[in-house]
Amino acid sequence: MDNAVDTSYRVVEVLFGPDSGIPWWAWTAPIFLVFARLMYPVMFPETAAAEGETDRRLAEFRRERDGRGKQSKDKKGKKGKK
Repeated sequence: MDNAVDTSYRVVEVLFGPDSGIPWWAWTAPIFLVFARLMYPVMFPETAAAEGETDRRLAEFRRERDGRGKQSKDKKGKKGKK
């Protein structure tokens, strides 16, 4: 167990420590992007709702295209007369 803790400590030290190859300011962009992605629906609720509606419509279109969509009552089980 101590070996795993020591290994993880060394990895964190290499990534974030004073002798790391990655400067401290280079971590700001990935951290900002993660929080921006999480906060996007809170900051822009109208846009998030519109994207959700677009995704729902696109999924419905794909189901209909693949033949698994909703069938209307007039098409269901009726055959044309000859």
